[in-house]
Amino acid sequence: MGVPIADIFDDYSVNRCEDTMNRYEEGHLFVAAVRVLHHQLGAPPSLEDLCSMLGTSVEAGGATCRSLAQQNILEMIADPFSIKVAIQDHLLLEDLPKDEDKEGSLAEEIARFQEKKKSKERDIAAMQAEIERKQQKKLSDIEALFKKEMKKNRD
Repeated sequence: MGVPIADIFDDYSVNRCEDTMNRYEEGHLFVAAVRVLHHQLGAPPSLEDLCSMLGTSVEAGGATCRSLAQQNILEMIADPFSIKVAIQDHLLLEDLPKDEDKEGSLAEEIARFQEKKKSKERDIAAMQAEIERKQQKKLSDIEALFKKEMKKNRD
């Protein structure tokens, strides 16, 4: 297993850099790490080794690797004990957007999610109001029938 990049550069943190990298740079970083680890280990590296080298969490690294695998840049090979990562087509890295603003896209995604949530909450509130209205109508109908029967029994 290689030395984590974060240990080599004390004043440079991959995690801080990851926040400002666009998908193009992040893709190149992951492909380069796979190449280095493959050279060092003589076999495709595991996801854990890759994330350890880059100084990132397995969850964040897995998400990035899955994204790159969906675009046929990386290949994720599941064995019984771990997930191995191999390069499928490095030339597809050039198709990744270079000027993407991660914060902007994340903010847009959050805004869309919140709007959907508000829309569903409005729908639920409307359904609850409709149910309440129907219950009130049923109760008033039952009350009217009850009063009618009471009046009928008195007479």
